[in-house]
Amino acid sequence: MKNLTFTSFVLFLCVLSTRAQNLNTLLIELDRCVEQKATYRIPRQHRIDSLKQRLNAVPKSEIGHVYETLYQNYSHFCTDSALFYLDCMSKLPETTADKNRQTQVELNRAEQLAIMGAYSDAEDIVNRLSSNKMSTGTRTRYYHVCRTIYGWMADYMRNTPSLSNELLQKTHLYRDSIINIEQDDISRDVVKADYLLASNKTAEAQELLERYMDKAQNEQKSYVYFIMSAIEQQQNNTEQQMHFLTLAAIEDLKRGVTEYAALPLLANLLMQKGDVERAYNYLFCSLEDANYCNAKLRSMEVSEVFPIIEKAYKQKERQTRQTERALLLGMSVLVILLVLAIFYLRNQMHKLSLVRKKLAEANGQLAVANKQLGVRNENLQESNTMLQQMDKVKEEYIALFLDRCRKYITNLEAFRKSLLRLAKTNQHAELMKTLKDDTLIESEQQRFYSDFDEAFLDLHPNFVQNFNALLKPECQIMPKRHERLNTELRIFALIRLGVTETAQIAQFLDYSLPTIYNYRSRIRLNSRYEKDEFEKKLMEL
Repeated sequence: MKNLTFTSFVLFLCVLSTRAQNLNTLLIELDRCVEQKATYRIPRQHRIDSLKQRLNAVPKSEIGHVYETLYQNYSHFCTDSALFYLDCMSKLPETTADKNRQTQVELNRAEQLAIMGAYSDAEDIVNRLSSNKMSTGTRTRYYHVCRTIYGWMADYMRNTPSLSNELLQKTHLYRDSIINIEQDDISRDVVKADYLLASNKTAEAQELLERYMDKAQNEQKSYVYFIMSAIEQQQNNTEQQMHFLTLAAIEDLKRGVTEYAALPLLANLLMQKGDVERAYNYLFCSLEDANYCNAKLRSMEVSEVFPIIEKAYKQKERQTRQTERALLLGMSVLVILLVLAIFYLRNQMHKLSLVRKKLAEANGQLAVANKQLGVRNENLQESNTMLQQMDKVKEEYIALFLDRCRKYITNLEAFRKSLLRLAKTNQHAELMKTLKDDTLIESEQQRFYSDFDEAFLDLHPNFVQNFNALLKPECQIMPKRHERLNTELRIFALIRLGVTETAQIAQFLDYSLPTIYNYRSRIRLNSRYEKDEFEKKLMEL
């Protein structure tokens, strides 16, 4: 029983993971469609241009067919142009002579007016028409248009519940009429699913539509996906709702239409999920298309949500800029530290060069003295050997400090890459935490002190004892058990090495100028000698 429960849980997690991957793949596809929406409209625009060119060449008997085809291409694409060609159709002799044709033109006009938000004018048109005198095909079209008009009016008046409910009831009645008269199976069942959904029969609606998932074509496929998303919404399945809205939006954009509902709804859900940038792009695309089509309801739907998403998008942009500035500042500090390290290294190398030069001169003088004083030849050779060993020791410690500088550079580069990786993945909180953490600097500082103490005491092993001999007995300085040198001893160790400027010492040990100055003053006051004599004896240690 436990194994069965565990297996079921694992399968459930796998299904969730697969759905998340599928949704992410679809969203990437939708991103591409939004970016290339102009490309999908090229075939429609080519058809429109070709039809307009035909108007001057076709016989009068075919002009009506060209007008109707132009209307069909402009419907749900550009309502102004669609109405223009409906006006052209209404003035043709064959239209004025055919009552059924006149009715078709008026129904199309009502639909376009509803898209534009002129609901009162659209309702007046359908109220003037009598469905009893229509043919079956025209009556079916009449019911579809009425359902569309009253459904959009209900959405538009949703802030007035009583009026909205009344309009929804009319919409429901027209759905019922369509179901009873529609001859096309897919069109009838799509409306029936919408009817069942409005009656809270979601399971029946879902079962009915699933058979058409692969059969529906063009706008029918968009309707199937859109109603499936509404079914998932009623079942509180947001992930699947987004899945079907994404499919519907892809179909809408690929058909090259500009009046649609799926993309702005998807943008709103993405905003709630925290995907602000994608939501902003989708909503901006929806608003642009709704304005182009002159679809008032769609523009209103987008305009209600757009300020919220725009505000969140701008806030995210500000956060990104702040992160970039923080990263740039951090990088600048690292570069400055690196430049200072290089400058210090060059300074030390220059001092080393001078020491070597002096040693060479001393060696020359020793050679001359060796020739002049044969008796002291052995002592001079020993001194020469000692100087050479000192030179070798200094070279070893220069190599040590060069290696330490190289490690500093490597650590700085690793630190920079880690900051850049956090910035790229938008881990702003982790980035700020890393920038505020001074653990790396403290660790490197302590390692530097340890290396310095070891190198200096190897050169001057009796420095602590000799230095304390210059101080009063009660003021002598002894490092702690785990230290080789402390701060006071390091300051005078640097002075012994020739670093006498307070500013240089402060920079070297990472202390403030007043701190270094106070240390120096206090030690001089505790000395057995006057200031000049103390410094002279210090340099002799």
